[in-house]
Amino acid sequence: MSLSAFGGPGEAEDKVRSLKILLAEDCENNVMLVQLFLKKLPYEIDVAEDGKVAFEKFTSSEYDVVLMDIEMPVTDGYQATTDIREYERQNGLAKTPIIAVTAHAMAENRKKAFACGCDYFLTKPVKKADLIDTIQKSCN
Repeated sequence: MSLSAFGGPGEAEDKVRSLKILLAEDCENNVMLVQLFLKKLPYEIDVAEDGKVAFEKFTSSEYDVVLMDIEMPVTDGYQATTDIREYERQNGLAKTPIIAVTAHAMAENRKKAFACGCDYFLTKPVKKADLIDTIQKSCN
């Protein structure tokens, strides 16, 4: 029996769309965990260790989705998301889905993430199935 990318039986993994993902995350352990969760999927993952680097990478390449940690050094995820959304507006670009991934589960954190332009919100520790489901949902 084959398992789909969502962990259920029946669907072949080759039905999962290839994606280029920008992962903005300063914690090496979290980077490795996301890479482990997604390693069997046709995803190319580009890592940025802070929000400033994430914005620089975003403006110099094309991504299908951004996984944005909120609490990072130099530039946090809120500001990086705001900068990305402003860059998209100024350049007439379609909105790239941004998924906030944070240890902060309070309602005000969720509200602030959506207010600055995030499309989805996941709380750490993230479950593999939730991460994959949210990525796939964001790109359809």
